[in-house]
Amino acid sequence: MGSSNDWAMSSEEDSLKVSSASLAYEEVLRRLRRGEIGANDKLIDKTLAAELNMSRMPAREALMRLVNEGYLVGSTRGFRLPELSSSDILEIFEIRMALEPRAAAAASQVLTPQYIEQLQQVISRSKKATLENEQGEISAANMEFREIWLSVVPNGRLVSVISRYYDHANVVRVKTMHDFETRRIALMLMEALMDGFSRRDSFYVFEQMERFIAAGRDRYVLLNPV
Repeated sequence: MGSSNDWAMSSEEDSLKVSSASLAYEEVLRRLRRGEIGANDKLIDKTLAAELNMSRMPAREALMRLVNEGYLVGSTRGFRLPELSSSDILEIFEIRMALEPRAAAAASQVLTPQYIEQLQQVISRSKKATLENEQGEISAANMEFREIWLSVVPNGRLVSVISRYYDHANVVRVKTMHDFETRRIALMLMEALMDGFSRRDSFYVFEQMERFIAAGRDRYVLLNPV
């Protein structure tokens, strides 16, 4: 029979392992959302572990979790982004159109002045980045804007589904945000959403989110003809 000290050490090791796996998961997800992982990039558990100063097992667990959630696929030489066809991407836009306008409308009713101020600050950052063509900062600002209003949506399961499909469509941002007109339209529609959020106008927010998603779909089709 093991001693209480043995049990305590084992429990502590398990907790550290879980913590490391969560850290690795969040880091890879952050890179995916910022477009820092390309279609030709390979993610290798050993390399990720070295980058994050952890053992190989939690890094692999994190990558496998991302595979299970559809963010990555396994290959003989590591992990990579899934290959999404134009049909896949249009289906994702259809799902987003069914879910996001309702979620944004719900958020408009519960956003506090503190959240409104945060959204305004992000809009200012996005304007500056758009003018200076800082694509990384544009993506970061757009993601932060989205995360702020999503954080107050009362239905947690709805938020989870929306986030997952939005993340899976990261390829759309990579293939469109290099285009100035796309960036200009995105900023204009973010400002329209901001106006609706500020006035707590759920119907206006619903309409603007529909416009935002439709514009993203149309720009993708225009810039990536089959």
